[in-house]
Amino acid sequence: MKNLTTITALAALAWLPPTSTASAQETRKMTIEEAIAEEATTIEEALEALQWEEGQSQGPAFRLLRQVTLLGIPVNPLPAAELDAFADRLAAMVLDPTLPEHVRDNAAAVLASAANPASNMRGTPYARAFDLLVRAYEGGYDDALGKIFWSDPERGPAYMRGVLSERSERPPLCRWRYDGDHGWVPIVGGASWSPKDDLPGCDGYNYRRDARPTPWCRAGDLLFRDVVSQARKRTPRDRLLWGAGAPQPVPDGLPEHVEDWHRRCR
Repeated sequence: MKNLTTITALAALAWLPPTSTASAQETRKMTIEEAIAEEATTIEEALEALQWEEGQSQGPAFRLLRQVTLLGIPVNPLPAAELDAFADRLAAMVLDPTLPEHVRDNAAAVLASAANPASNMRGTPYARAFDLLVRAYEGGYDDALGKIFWSDPERGPAYMRGVLSERSERPPLCRWRYDGDHGWVPIVGGASWSPKDDLPGCDGYNYRRDARPTPWCRAGDLLFRDVVSQARKRTPRDRLLWGAGAPQPVPDGLPEHVEDWHRRCR
């Protein structure tokens, strides 16, 4: 009986008008087209979105630069020359001091995302984006340094190692002493300064808990943060306490070059 029922059902399907299947395919095709239209953008729209402070400000430019597809269909197909010109325009925005800071940061973030080779990111990595970030950083946009590091798991750390060894100078090793009401004050060259005085060599260090604002220190922070974090977990808690304005105690077991960085920068 079951076989008869199945045969009857198949026969009924065979007699359906051929336009029914075609209509279903057409409906599916329109759904894909609508999805593509929803994500499609123009260069002008993508640049306008970068002016926003919140929301999907970076999304349109990201989809353009990585040439995102839906089911293998390009959402925003652009010739290589237009793609390069768009990327160069983003890099110019990053370096433009007349633009609001959030706009420059949005443009830099798009370049960083576009360069990222992570397999879970949509589209195709745009390799030139990494070089454009480097150009922006070396052109004076200091905030690009972290984005360089995170944009590529190989080239990013390699560039930081270059900053440590070739592209910046390590700051002086500032020693400290406790000076009563003045708290902890630095000692440089055998002399000490009050926090009210100019601090040659240690400027920007006193009363800071984060890394000193120098390229050498910032590059080391990006490279060594995991090593330092693991060392802190191995160090007794009472050894990690420090007073306001004093340098952070060095965790136990740091490699020699990381310990040197920590003493100069933390």
